Amino acid sequence: MYVHRKALFWGTGTFVSLYFIHLLLLPVLVGTGRPSNSFLYGVHQALGLATCLLAGFVAGRLAGEKGFWYGLAVAALGTALSALAAVLWSWATGARFPFLATLPFWMVVNGFLGAFAGLVATLRPED
Repeated sequence: MYVHRKALFWGTGTFVSLYFIHLLLLPVLVGTGRPSNSFLYGVHQALGLATCLLAGFVAGRLAGEKGFWYGLAVAALGTALSALAAVLWSWATGARFPFLATLPFWMVVNGFLGAFAGLVATLRPED
């Protein structure tokens, strides 16, 4: 079985990069004034959705086939890596330890979002 390493690498890199931008953008929004909690929650969810979808799309597009599986893999792996980074950050800074009991749930949810985008990328006709 052939594994398209480039698709996994770039898809996961896209997830991690977008998630990092997500983490940098939210404090900026909070610092711009007193936005409502519902607005921040909406932005947070939209950025998370975009992160999963774009990472899955990139992986599926690069793989060219089996986009569903590559999208699932990069979104689930990216979710696990972001949780690992949160744990390391909490250990290094003494910040509140992240609650990891819901990690399997989020890996499945984010994985299927990425899988959907990967599937769309492989069904899309070539330019």
